[in-house]
Order: sequence, then C-alpha cells, then structure tokens
Amino acid sequence: MHFVICVFIALVCLATVVIFTEVFPKWSKIALALIGSGATGYAIAILIRKIAMITKAFAKPDLLPTIGIATIIVIIIVCLVSKKLSKKA
Repeated sequence: MHFVICVFIALVCLATVVIFTEVFPKWSKIALALIGSGATGYAIAILIRKIAMITKAFAKPDLLPTIGIATIIVIIIVCLVSKKLSKKA
C-alpha cells in the first residue's frame, strides 16, 4: 500500500508542476520536484525490497540506504531531463 501511495504522491507533484508551470514561482517548482523525487525514490526502494522478499534471489536490502540512493538517482535524472528540455526550447 505504501508503494501505491508514494506513486500517487509523485504523480500529483508532477501533474501540479506541469499544469501550473506558468503560475508557480521557481522555488515552488523546485520544492515540488524534490518532493516528487523523494516519493519516487521511496516507491522504487519499496519495490526493490518487495522483489527481493518475493523472489529470494538476493538478500532483503535495508530500506533507508536504498531510499537515499534511489532518490539521488531520480533527482539526477530529473535534472538531466530538465536541462535537455530547456536547451530544446
């Protein structure tokens, strides 16, 4: 259930930024991007943990370091994509 809630929060943050991109100041868009990235990282960490528990292919990872790593990766991807899109526009 936590996975679904985190994915929902990430999608709401993304939709809010996309819909109200002209209305929000830059700092609020950054805050929403960080919240969305954190929620996405948490969802990815939960998914990795559930896959490890179900398949027993590898040891169940600790949740906190996995959340941190996944969140940092998502933030890097968001930064790269936003820079690429801003160069096109």
